[in-house]
Amino acid sequence: MADEADEGTDGGAHDVSPLEVVAFFLPQFHPIPENDRWWGPGFTEWTHAAAARPLFDGHLQPRLPADLGFYDLRLRESRRAQWELAAEYGVSALCYWHYWFGGVRLLERPETDLLNDPGLPHRYCLAWANQSWTGVWHGRGDEVLQRQDYPGEADDIEHFKCLLPHFTDERYLTVDGRPVFYLFRPDDIPDLPRLVALWRRMATDAGLPGLYLVGDADGAWVHTPDPQLDAAVFNPAPPPAGHPLEAAFGGTPLHEAPRTYRYDGIYADWLLDGCGAPIRRHPCVVPGFDNTPRSGRRGVLLHDPDPEIFEAAVTKAARREQEMPGPRMVFVKSWNEWAEGSVMEPDRHFGRGFLRALRRGLDAAGR
Repeated sequence: MADEADEGTDGGAHDVSPLEVVAFFLPQFHPIPENDRWWGPGFTEWTHAAAARPLFDGHLQPRLPADLGFYDLRLRESRRAQWELAAEYGVSALCYWHYWFGGVRLLERPETDLLNDPGLPHRYCLAWANQSWTGVWHGRGDEVLQRQDYPGEADDIEHFKCLLPHFTDERYLTVDGRPVFYLFRPDDIPDLPRLVALWRRMATDAGLPGLYLVGDADGAWVHTPDPQLDAAVFNPAPPPAGHPLEAAFGGTPLHEAPRTYRYDGIYADWLLDGCGAPIRRHPCVVPGFDNTPRSGRRGVLLHDPDPEIFEAAVTKAARREQEMPGPRMVFVKSWNEWAEGSVMEPDRHFGRGFLRALRRGLDAAGR
């Protein structure tokens, strides 16, 4: 059992940390004034997803929801249904994207509602999407809608105070009592060592045993002698033309506009053992990627997503992670990125195919 210790050959206890399956969760399924102003009244992620059209023969668009419908995250019933479905098929935590722009918060209602509703069964953690919002989501190029600023220590303190009620919630995902927090772009933080030291100290002062900080591995920080964070995750997404990772996605794209790669070419990088980086790496599996609902022919995608390929990737990732000393985590990108084609929720084409593939892959790995 995960809560028991195996006896090693030396008579000591051997770590048997449970394997956590953590799925990234997009909160943009409720209207906010900023999106109303930028894109029109009532804008949500569904606006792009429902308007998508196929751009070449065999292009799987639009991807439309099935069992859960076009839900609104302001509804408690929707949140409960999502969690019950995720837990049924093996997801142990949803990782909510969290937006903090120098004191400005956006799309915070789902995480705030969750915090204010302790009776809602919902294991979770937060991921800081520390990146400027630009018009690229709607074909408006690099127009900056909300800039990601880093005002300094006073703002970092206020940010931690905002996070602390989540960190102390009994449903929050922890590693040995340390709250898990994900940083999307560690390289963009002007003084990462200072921020990390400050937040670790504030966590200790708040009575926590520390923090378990995870960052996206796509950056120079992960190769430094002292990477500051506890672990890294490589979030596979199709690269732009000429990117060093292009070969891992099948080399020459099938189409140039939109830039299209085969789905079966996406798993090579995370199976490498850390690529020499001096940091623990957790694997990430991907049920698909297609941001053409947002970007049209300027988008990129993985063609012909396949639950069987996904299942095999889940099994490999889970087995690899279980061979590592704890903590053990497999990330899933993503639970509900409908306008980015990265979806575990049931849709009208696959039904529950990717959910069943996740469950079978975990079972095959003995999880």
